Amino acid sequence: MEVLFAYVYEYRLAKNQRGTGLNHLFFLDEGKRVFSVYKERQSESGIPEIDELTAKMREFGEGLVVADQEASKLTDSIKANTYTKFLLSTGDRKQCDAVTESMNLSKRQRECAQELGVGEAVVQSGSSDPVPVDLHEYRLEKSVSDKRLENLMAEKWNRLSFQERRVTPEFSSATGSREAEKESSVPDDPKQHEAELSNEADRLLEDIVESPFKPLTKRYQRFSSSYKGNKAKNQLVDHGVVIERHVKTQTGKRKLLELTEKGRNYIEEQLELELERTGRGGVVHRYWQKQVKEAFENAGWTAKREMFDADVYVHLNNSELVVEVAMGNNQREIEHVEKHLEKFDTVWITCRNPEILDGLKQRVEENGLDTDRLVFRLFRDFNTEESLPS
Repeated sequence: MEVLFAYVYEYRLAKNQRGTGLNHLFFLDEGKRVFSVYKERQSESGIPEIDELTAKMREFGEGLVVADQEASKLTDSIKANTYTKFLLSTGDRKQCDAVTESMNLSKRQRECAQELGVGEAVVQSGSSDPVPVDLHEYRLEKSVSDKRLENLMAEKWNRLSFQERRVTPEFSSATGSREAEKESSVPDDPKQHEAELSNEADRLLEDIVESPFKPLTKRYQRFSSSYKGNKAKNQLVDHGVVIERHVKTQTGKRKLLELTEKGRNYIEEQLELELERTGRGGVVHRYWQKQVKEAFENAGWTAKREMFDADVYVHLNNSELVVEVAMGNNQREIEHVEKHLEKFDTVWITCRNPEILDGLKQRVEENGLDTDRLVFRLFRDFNTEESLPS
């Protein structure tokens, strides 16, 4: 929300829309999520940016309507600087006092405000005296389903013009995209596939095709010196043919080379090599698919990648499970897990660090999934056989 506020402010400022009257309104329910008094009280952090922005935006015709049942958790700034205040019936004395103080009500007025009933309110506009008002009851029939709303919005969105978003391979990898292998949505340009590479660079590419998960240090063994190997690697990176990736293993970080779309085209067209690819996503995702598969196999299970639309399918006699290799804490991973639970009794979720793992656990609870059928593990668990079923 702070980013959105900042965007609107910078837009108004760039357009020089100062003093043009009311242009736009923000409606914020559960206002404490944006205007949090706890942020305001962290003196070491200075004045919250959201307070600064709302003060600046006012002269550019931006209005705010902020509502919350817990007024005591709203910032003092938003309570002090709003022009019009509404106090409705509340059963909590603390929340009532938070508003009456900002309205500067007298003792008698506060006592009356505490007796408000349903449909009654106290309103204060600017420096005017507060007045009691009756609110007309409005019954809203909640007959519109979420599906109906989706269809209505889909009709509006489909009428809008758009351009497909261009993303970098780094973005795809960081967000754990299942389509990271597409590397980029930049329109195809024949010239982008042209690359003048040395024989050493071609040899390194051939090695990547043969062994996609080989550590970079072992790739250099194909050359007379590590210097020549590193020079070939830098040439591939500089020409946009490969991207360097890192994975953390028991023995430290391993550097992998991932082919870009340009690199794959060069291999097929210039080197005339056939690319075989097992697994989905970027090289890091596929590396951990391979590690999971091999760890289960070492424990005596049969494991397959990309079977039954799972990252790894595992079975032993009459027992079977699937493993979801989660690259990030996002709802897409939970949707995959939910689909797996429809077909399999047990689903394993594995990810790279405890932060992502905790985030996915929270999402699982929020989506009401059966946690008794889920097993959470970290990637590092698959560098050893100790934690696997036997």
